[in-house]
Amino acid sequence: MSFTLRCLAVFVGLLVTPAMGAGDTAMPDPLLVAKGLQLFNDTSQSGGGNVSCATCHFSTGHTNNKTYVGLDVVADGDPNGRSTPTLWGAGERSVYGWGGTAPTLEESIRGIIVNRMKGAEPSKETLSALVAYVRSLSYPKNWQLNDDGTPAPTATQSVKRGFDRFIGDGGCGTCHVLPGLDKSSRDDIGTGGRFKVPSLRAVASTSPYFHDGRTASLRDAVKLMWGVYAKKMDTGLVPTDAQLDDLVAYLSAL
Repeated sequence: MSFTLRCLAVFVGLLVTPAMGAGDTAMPDPLLVAKGLQLFNDTSQSGGGNVSCATCHFSTGHTNNKTYVGLDVVADGDPNGRSTPTLWGAGERSVYGWGGTAPTLEESIRGIIVNRMKGAEPSKETLSALVAYVRSLSYPKNWQLNDDGTPAPTATQSVKRGFDRFIGDGGCGTCHVLPGLDKSSRDDIGTGGRFKVPSLRAVASTSPYFHDGRTASLRDAVKLMWGVYAKKMDTGLVPTDAQLDDLVAYLSAL
């Protein structure tokens, strides 16, 4: 094993808290995670040799907050665009991709390399290493929340009220189900088709919102979705500024 890979293994073992997916019973192999980190930043995985997974997700798997058609950055709100999601907590998701067409993380990564990055078919070993690395990327913790997404006793009153609204008449919890805050099915909310319900973990730092990045602010995204739910359920409810503030406070803590 090379000196670089040994160093990466030590780095990963010390600093990364693995995020385990459904059905996982063992911690990822630190050496495999370290190899995955190398591959994640390796531009030779792409057909043109000029982009890597980290181009859109940086070295920590987070989003670069841009909207793409293929590998081309487009304006937020482009109907053909797809906003870059965070990979934090990706090992815990139900299905993958905005279309919800990849049932496993391995298939999702393989599809990105071959279809979007126009790279060669990745080997089983490459996919295993990349999956191990991505699974190691945990969501950041927030002192106001329990691990299942419910407010901790020490949470602010605004976060507690926001949670009550989230699972109550705001209707958010209907689709963003605790603890993952996502759902495996695809829904049509009037934005141009049926798309996967994304996780809301770390949502405050993943703008722009929706599959095409049409909404720049979290508050506007919440307001839009409140309207979608109110129309679907025929509640006629219109959120007050205070209610929106509380919902944003809760979501910002996720």
